[in-house]
Amino acid sequence: DLLEEIVKVFLVFGPYIAGHYLLWNGQPLAAALLMGFGLYYGGWVSHDYLHHAVIRGGKNKDETTAAVVPWNDAMGYVIGFMQGYEVDWWRARHNTHHVVTNEHGNDPDIKTAPLLTYVRNSPAIARGLNWFQRWQQYYYLPVMCILDLYWRLESIAYILMRLPRYWKQALVMAAHIAWTAYAFQGQWKYFLIMTLYRGFMTGTIVFSTHYGEDILDGNHKLTLVEQTALTSRNIAGGYIANLLTGFLSLQTEHHLFPMMPTANLAKARPHVKAFFKKHNLEYRESNIIECIRYNIRALSYQHLLD
Repeated sequence: DLLEEIVKVFLVFGPYIAGHYLLWNGQPLAAALLMGFGLYYGGWVSHDYLHHAVIRGGKNKDETTAAVVPWNDAMGYVIGFMQGYEVDWWRARHNTHHVVTNEHGNDPDIKTAPLLTYVRNSPAIARGLNWFQRWQQYYYLPVMCILDLYWRLESIAYILMRLPRYWKQALVMAAHIAWTAYAFQGQWKYFLIMTLYRGFMTGTIVFSTHYGEDILDGNHKLTLVEQTALTSRNIAGGYIANLLTGFLSLQTEHHLFPMMPTANLAKARPHVKAFFKKHNLEYRESNIIECIRYNIRALSYQHLLD
C-alpha cells in the first residue's frame, strides 16, 4: 500500500524535522516530544525496510529481489543514523531473536537479568531474587524509559569491539553524536526528555509482545508455528493500534511471515487465527493495558513465597 508507506515515512521525518525547527526557535519541550515520536516511529519503519519488506521487485512487484535489497537497506541506514543505532548491531540482535524466539539462553531480546528477572510462577526463581529485584514489578514500567539510552550504548559498544574493521561505522556514529551535540547544545535536559520518552514508548510495545509469554528450552522440538503460538502476543486495538505501532502489534503474523509487507499482516490475521483454531493452538491477543499486566504478573513473586 503505497499511500500507507508514505504516511509511515512522514510520521518519521515530519516530527523529526519539525522538532529541530522548534528546538532552535524557543520551543524545546515540544521539540523533544516531536523528535521522540519521530524516532520512536522510525524504529518500526526501519525495522520493515531492514526486513526487506517494503520496496519489492520482480514482475509483479511482490518479490524481494537482489535489485531492491540495497534500496531497502538505504532507508534502514538513514533512519538508523537518525536514531544513533548501528544497523549491523540491530540485525545481529533482531535476526537472532526471530530464529530463537524466547529460547532461554539463546534469544538476546529476553536477556533482561539482573534488572528484570521474569519469575513466571517459579518458586525457585522467586526465592533467588535479591532485595532490589523484589521491587521489579513496580519499577518495570519506569525502566522502559532507559531502553533508548541502553540501545545507543550497546550500539557504540558493538562498533568499538569491531575496530578497526568497523572504522566506517565508527565515523557514521561519530557524525551522529556530533550532530546531536550541535542540535541540543545548551539544552541537554531536552535531549534526556526525548530519550526517556522515546525509550518508554518503544520499550512498552516491545515488551508487550514477547516478554510475558512462555520461555522455551533451547532444545525444544516445536515447529515455527507452535513456537510462535507460545511466545508471541498481538496488541489489540484495530487499525489505530496497528498504525501507531508500525503494525508490529500484529506480532504473531510478523513472526510467521517476517518479510511480508506490514500492510498485509492484517489481511493474514484471519487466516492465521483460523489455522490456529483448526490445530488447537492459542492465538494470543490483548490490549496494551492487559499486555503490561501480563508482564507485571510474570515479574511478581510474593504469592510464591506465602
